[in-house]
Order: sequence, then structure tokens, then C-alpha cells
Amino acid sequence: MGFVDDVIMNKPESSKIDISAFIIDLAEQLPDPQPIMRIWGNLIASRGNVSTVVGLAKSRKTFLTAAIASGFLSSSDFLGFDTPATGKIAYVDTEQSRPHVHKVARRILRSIDLPTDRNHDQLVVAALRELTPDQRREVTGEILRRYKPDLLILDGVADLCNDPNDLHESEALTCELMRWSSEYDNHILCVLHTNPGGDKARGHLGSALLRKSETVMLVKADGDTSIVNPQYCRNEPFTEFAFQINASGLPELCSIPAPQPKENVFTEIMEAGKVYSHSELAEMIREKLAVKESGAKMKISRATKAGCIVKNQAGGYYLPISQIEVIQPELSDEPF
Repeated sequence: MGFVDDVIMNKPESSKIDISAFIIDLAEQLPDPQPIMRIWGNLIASRGNVSTVVGLAKSRKTFLTAAIASGFLSSSDFLGFDTPATGKIAYVDTEQSRPHVHKVARRILRSIDLPTDRNHDQLVVAALRELTPDQRREVTGEILRRYKPDLLILDGVADLCNDPNDLHESEALTCELMRWSSEYDNHILCVLHTNPGGDKARGHLGSALLRKSETVMLVKADGDTSIVNPQYCRNEPFTEFAFQINASGLPELCSIPAPQPKENVFTEIMEAGKVYSHSELAEMIREKLAVKESGAKMKISRATKAGCIVKNQAGGYYLPISQIEVIQPELSDEPF
């Protein structure tokens, strides 16, 4: 018997999964998803779903998730976050040392005037920094089985897998999170870094989570202020808002900072009335901004289209008269 015959004769049996459980019955009356968290009345988290908070390092993502936890535990609301549900919250931190996680736990309680010197039945906090990714998944699963929280916050979800850039591992972890949210009828809020200089969640894990999330909140730092906007919402999007840290070390709402005028680098490096070749101008931009050649060429192209610099018929570049007479700080939306 040949190789092909062996494969045919020994092919695996068909799947034993009962697909009837996954077929939609339109005659079945299903209730709307039960809300877990809202912000100013807008639903952002319901049972059986996952959501994600994304942002660069030091954008104060942990302050935001701690505020969400405070809103869940509060009898009213905190920072606009409130819940119609009652139950437990589990806060799992994978990045910080135990003393820092203690501070986060106390901050959650201080924000809503609850005692910080004793444990609370509704709040479970765990620090998993020293564990391996496999151990973190195992401990998180045990926390779910033992405490059955209505809201699970995973501050550092990427640490539950060995490589968040591995496609298969990222998809497997995302499926595990969705399974947990369905099995325990809770909501799982994940915290994830964005790529440096961008708003996209990092790695294949970020892509997988964003596709499956009910809500994606993007946090951006602007000096002492953090701005939160709805990057993606399956429900009605909430209004962008900002918060800052007060003298007591607690987050409080504040106004969104006014946008600062963008500087035009070309008025800094180019002399009025002088014409520059493309290569010469690109090299000046590379030295000034420490960017690659491709980045310098892109800035020249964008600046030309925006009218910040002029390209003559010979291929030379110079400042327009308006730039020579008055250096205007806000010339374009392009990030020159």
C-alpha cells in the first residue's frame, strides 16, 4: 500500500462537536446583553464579552482601569463610570511589583471612600509579575473558578502568552478569554500597549483582541492630562473625555487640552529665498528630526502638497512668500 493509500485509510474521524448548540434559532427569544459597566449612561461592557484599553506606556492606563473598578464598586459612580450590576471584581496585574499593586488596590478603594486597611468581599486583587505566561493563565483561570467575578480586569494581558506577535498563540489566548467570558457570564477588560508612535494595539494579540472587543478605549497622555476616546464601540460611542491626577493621587475629570499649533520644521531649516535640491532638503530633515530617508521624503511630499514649501519646474524647493513674511504656526494637519 502506498503513502496516499495509507493517508486515506488512516484519515482522522470527523469532528465530534455537536454543532446544534451553535445554530441560531430565530424562534428563541433572547434578552439584551446584561450591562456590566456604563459611562454616562453609555454601555461599554456587557456580560459574555471582552473589551480592551490601549495606550502607550505612561499614558495612565492603570489609572483608568482602576477608575473603572471604582465605578463598579461604587454605589453611585466614579469618573462617569457606573454599573447596574452587583457582584465581584477581580483585578489581575501582570507587570508591577506587589507594593505597586497594593497601591492600585488602595487607590480603587480610596476613590470611593472605602476602608483601605482590610479586604473586601467584592474586590480580589492579584499580582502575577513573577510567574511564567503559562502560570499566569493557570492562576487567572483558578481566580475565575474560585471567585467567579462579574468583571475581570487583566492589566497586562499580553503577559498571558509567550509571544503576542505569534499568530496562533494570540488567537488561542483570545479564544480562551472569550470562552471564560461566556462560561462565567462575566466581562473581561484587557489592558494592552500600542505600538510606539501609533494608536494600533501591539502585535497579533492586539489585532485579535480589537476584532473581538465590545469596546476599545484609547488613552493618550497630553502632559499631565490623559485623554480617553472610543476607538471602537459596538454600542453607542461615549463622548471623549480627559482626566488628570489630583494632589491626593486620584484621577479626576478635567477639560480636554486645546490642540497645540504644529511647528513647521521647514521654516527652521530653510533660508528665505534659497532653493534646495530634493536630496539636500531630505538630508537636512534627517539631521534635524533624526528620521530615516523614507520618512524625510514623505515629509517633503506632504509639505509640498500642503503648500508649506514650493517645488519649481527644475525640481528645487523653496519657502513660499507667505512663509517668509509670516511664520504661521498652524499650517496643516500633517505632522511635520
